[in-house]
Amino acid sequence: MASHLNDRLLWLCLGISLFFAARGIATDLRRVYDLTEIKHVEKEDKMISEGTEDALKIDTLLKLSESTSYDLRAAALRIISERSTKGETRDLLLKDLASKDEERRGQALNAIYFLVSNRALSRTSVCSRLKDPPTFTAIVDCLCNFLEEHNEEVSTTISPILPKTRPLGEKKALGTLNIILQENIPAALEAGVISRWLSKYPFPCALSQPSRRQDVALLMKTWWSDDAVMSSIFSTLSSHPDGTKQLRKYGLMGSMIEENDQDDDGDNDSDVWMVDGDDTAGARPIPGRRPRERTAEEQAIRRRRREAMVLSEGGRPLGSDDIIQLPISD
Repeated sequence: MASHLNDRLLWLCLGISLFFAARGIATDLRRVYDLTEIKHVEKEDKMISEGTEDALKIDTLLKLSESTSYDLRAAALRIISERSTKGETRDLLLKDLASKDEERRGQALNAIYFLVSNRALSRTSVCSRLKDPPTFTAIVDCLCNFLEEHNEEVSTTISPILPKTRPLGEKKALGTLNIILQENIPAALEAGVISRWLSKYPFPCALSQPSRRQDVALLMKTWWSDDAVMSSIFSTLSSHPDGTKQLRKYGLMGSMIEENDQDDDGDNDSDVWMVDGDDTAGARPIPGRRPRERTAEEQAIRRRRREAMVLSEGGRPLGSDDIIQLPISD
């Protein structure tokens, strides 16, 4: 009897021990789960409300912008940028940008270039506020003021499109215009980017003798590496119909017929002009040919004949069936 009682007592103690062991293991596992769980804690109490943003002084924001915390720096930068593009602050910024005072203009130019080129601000409303007609007018005014400073050579580069007299600050103004131009080309044209600025710009090819002013747009494509930013501006303007019209109106781009007529006056005597047709035909200089004088009637007929379109899918020689030409009237 005593042995059976001891066995029962042993099994009872063993069961109680296993029960508490299981409870302890379960509690420890829950604790490990809680410690390793990634919780999305809402920091509503740490969020800066709009009212708090407006109450922050500029000195405080400057200190926050120098903080070691990335979030604080980004928030301070965003608040400062949004303030500078609102209300009277924005008006003063654009006014300084168009100022003839070099120091004020330089500071405003640095500020607006930062606002439009900083990637951290590209997703905010800052950039959208700097793509309207008043902004383009201020930038064009700034560029026009730089025209008066093209009086001293600062570069030794020999190029038909890059002037040696370009002021140092003009490059940043060109970069600013290049960034925002494609967002609102009509506003830039209305502000006078061609009529007030480019039409008076001292391109070396336009100032040379004989002048190649009408070749400026063409030279921007062939010599683009000499002035990549200006070439990009011309490319953007020429991609818009109104931009092309104004470039031709102010003599910076010749019509297709006029470009071909220039070939007649030189050593080039090709009758075919074709886009992307360098492997088959094109207006290439042919050495050894001498230009001959033609009467006005012959020139008129020749210009009429040049109004033709060449269509070919490639893979075979060109034939007369590939040339679409209007009948020549006597």
